[in-house]
Amino acid sequence: MHHFHRIFHSFVGESLTEYIRRRRLTKAAHLLRNTQSRILDIAFVSGFNSQEAFTRAFQNMFDITPGQYRNQKQRLLLKEKPRITLSLLVQLEGGLQMHTRIVEKDAMTVIGLPCLTTLKENKIPQLWNKFNQRKQEIKQRVDQHIVMGISEFSSNPYDNPFTYLACVPVKEVLDIPKGMVTKTIPSMKYVVATHKGRLDTLGDTFDYIYAIWLPKSDYELAEAHDFEIYDERFLGPDHEQSEVDVYIPIIKNSE
Repeated sequence: MHHFHRIFHSFVGESLTEYIRRRRLTKAAHLLRNTQSRILDIAFVSGFNSQEAFTRAFQNMFDITPGQYRNQKQRLLLKEKPRITLSLLVQLEGGLQMHTRIVEKDAMTVIGLPCLTTLKENKIPQLWNKFNQRKQEIKQRVDQHIVMGISEFSSNPYDNPFTYLACVPVKEVLDIPKGMVTKTIPSMKYVVATHKGRLDTLGDTFDYIYAIWLPKSDYELAEAHDFEIYDERFLGPDHEQSEVDVYIPIIKNSE
């Protein structure tokens, strides 16, 4: 157990106890934003014995009281930490450090098929099945080997619907196939990580960026769309040697 705690602290940058406390406060922030539960009830659900203790802990972490946060209804981007999954912990135990890079990506225009979904219901695989059958209809593609999956920014994508777009970048918009849409992604700074392996573990790459890379960096999440890029390295959703580049929008902490 001591070995586990040492590895956990080395990669996550804090103790397991502190991580759990932050997760509870992050969950509390989501409850404040997305429910009408009383602050006192949220305090108890989050493991605090009183509203006063909860308010102190919440303010120490987020620099704002629970009541102020609920009233302004702005997402707390700076210090949220995602759930550490079992497969991610296996990666930590094995000493795996994912290679990341920071890039400035120019604005781009895409055409593709959208769907409204949540991570809970996850309609994305069905969308890709439809899009892969129709992507040849799109003209003026930048690269015949590249397709993209763009996730609209959402404060709570697990429960709240967001738009996902299976698409390809285009040089110009000459014609939009029936049922498809066009979207322009502005120039943005991203942290990029290459996911290797099956797509059903893609979430671990996002968790790595959120839970391990981001807290140790000088950056915070930007309120902008993230996306995946699939090219000739992608060998299929179930192939162990597949590679997908994940782009997460970021800004400097001081910006």
